[in-house]
Amino acid sequence: MSGFFYNKLKDLCISLGKHNDALYAVLAIAMFKGVMRPTFTMMDKKTDHQSKKYAAFREGLTEAIAFGSYLLTHRLIQFAVVPLARAYNKVNKNQEKSISLKKLQNGLSLLSVCLTAGIIIPVVCNLTLKPIMDGVAGFNNKKGKKNNTKLDIKENESPLTQMQMYSPKLSENSKRLLNTVRVTSMQNYGMKVGG
Repeated sequence: MSGFFYNKLKDLCISLGKHNDALYAVLAIAMFKGVMRPTFTMMDKKTDHQSKKYAAFREGLTEAIAFGSYLLTHRLIQFAVVPLARAYNKVNKNQEKSISLKKLQNGLSLLSVCLTAGIIIPVVCNLTLKPIMDGVAGFNNKKGKKNNTKLDIKENESPLTQMQMYSPKLSENSKRLLNTVRVTSMQNYGMKVGG
């Protein structure tokens, strides 16, 4: 039984090695992120349930868009391989500099993955995520609802200085030590005047 699984794994690894493509890695990553990110988001116990559902759905949807974008751009690039190779080889009559279909296919596959990750996925997500999330029941905010949250700002109250905001309550010994450090570190600071 273990020999069967070993042989199947070996065949799979050999096949992936012979048909190495940048697409396989990014599809595996997109699928993993599409499953694990929403799962871990839903497992977070510190956030409220509605926020978790929204974030998990959005992350899953983003990875679904990424998965589809990678497949689509890869397929479109594959259609361009043969005409590009023929055009390149027609221009370059030298046999030593002619390009093989496999080499061009691998290079364009990597290029399509990079362009998809850097440009296409962000653009598609920016265009589609908001309308989809607004259209899904339970995630949209009601248009007529006003936010009644009041801020705790009082008029005619002087704002706290930065020192008041960040200075902790110090004991007398700590204050003396701090003043000693300030004085000793400032003795050799700045420009000396005279002598």
